[in-house]
Amino acid sequence: MCCSLNSSKVFDDYIGKQLRDRRIRCNMTLMDVAKKTGISYQQIQKYESACSRISAYLLFKLAHAYNSPIDSFFKELIMHNNDIKLKNNKIREQNNFNILIVEDNPGDEAITRKALQGIDSINILCVHDSNQLMSFLKYKTMCTDFPKPDLIFLDIYLPNKNGIAILKDMKRDSMLGNIPIIMLTSNVDSALMEQSYKYGSSGYICKSFDFVQFKKNITNCIDYWSKTVVSPTRA
Repeated sequence: MCCSLNSSKVFDDYIGKQLRDRRIRCNMTLMDVAKKTGISYQQIQKYESACSRISAYLLFKLAHAYNSPIDSFFKELIMHNNDIKLKNNKIREQNNFNILIVEDNPGDEAITRKALQGIDSINILCVHDSNQLMSFLKYKTMCTDFPKPDLIFLDIYLPNKNGIAILKDMKRDSMLGNIPIIMLTSNVDSALMEQSYKYGSSGYICKSFDFVQFKKNITNCIDYWSKTVVSPTRA
């Protein structure tokens, strides 16, 4: 998907990580590199965090400072890209049921993942807010080869944009509207429940304090969408 050689963002991220890793292996601070290369430490920091795109000339200077052949950066990038393609093919060949969790609370994410343990033939990806969700689903800027999800578990209380607003946006989108969305919340609120179904959710599951019951609800939901009915994303 987005992790390909023609993706400039992935290229910048990868080169930035390589620069940072090599500097650390050389036991050099940003100031050490700045003194050795004549490049400001602020600019080096921007290259490492992929906030600025590095020119071939400056990449050569930094590679020289780290005693690394400049072509080694690109060889490793090609190998990295090939590894991702192999992983992507493996995911698709397995034909697993793909579940996307949208959850900002690390504790709730851990409980949901634990509830999913033991369920066969599923792939799981978690994003933490509406920006990450759209980066993955719509704009393809997240560096992952996770397939289009067959089912989304969407928390209601999220930063930036809440789950109800995200649900409305997705159901209006011709490319995303066919993905079943299950709302997850700790709040048993009839108004929220009515809004969820009004705007097209496929279910509403409460995050029960009874883990056994929560796991049973999650398992039954996945069984329904993966086995009982033909999911629209897998038709």
